[in-house]
Amino acid sequence: MILLASDDASLMDRWATAVPGPAASIRRARLLAEAEGIVAGRRPAVLLLDLSLTEPYGTAAIATLLEFGPDTRIIAMSRSPNDDEGLAALRAGARGYCNVYIEPRLLSKAIDTVQNGEAWIGRRLTDRLVALVGQHAPATMHGDGGPDLELLTDREREIAQLVGSGCSNKVIARRLGITERTVKAHLGSVFAKLGLHDRLQLALHVSGRRHAQPVTREF
Repeated sequence: MILLASDDASLMDRWATAVPGPAASIRRARLLAEAEGIVAGRRPAVLLLDLSLTEPYGTAAIATLLEFGPDTRIIAMSRSPNDDEGLAALRAGARGYCNVYIEPRLLSKAIDTVQNGEAWIGRRLTDRLVALVGQHAPATMHGDGGPDLELLTDREREIAQLVGSGCSNKVIARRLGITERTVKAHLGSVFAKLGLHDRLQLALHVSGRRHAQPVTREF
């Protein structure tokens, strides 16, 4: 089930055209409290959240919604997107960030992307996140605030370090002389051992940002 949350009915009508599957799989909420109730009771797979609905709480409302439904993947949608708000939304737990007026074709792709465990954000914000991770990545993988990397094998730690420096799977594979499939397999093991979900979360943990959220997907 996909939940649409906005006080603008025309926006929800627009979003609904992008939702795959039957119309019966769509629920709507025009109040934040209503959205919280649906998330708690129905546990929708994806929530398209108009951030204007979260005032005066702002992106902090995302974390609250996730307390009601931890498995719901939230795409935060802004009427005036900006990098700072996007970063705040991701750190609060959103799996995507985009304009409320995103083309239905792209919105459909965004929904599919977050359902597949990736995140949906724009190129500029992706670049800022990668730069942020690289700037704050420590010289070693030890220190206060970092994950317990002693749980990892030497190769897993090596890959985690490269993720922390902002490297893509393709770059990691080339540097280590292994396939991208092998990199993904190692990352799956790393996520399981450290209780993480994705590459960006790992990278931000490596750089000491323990509460940061999900991986970015380039598009």
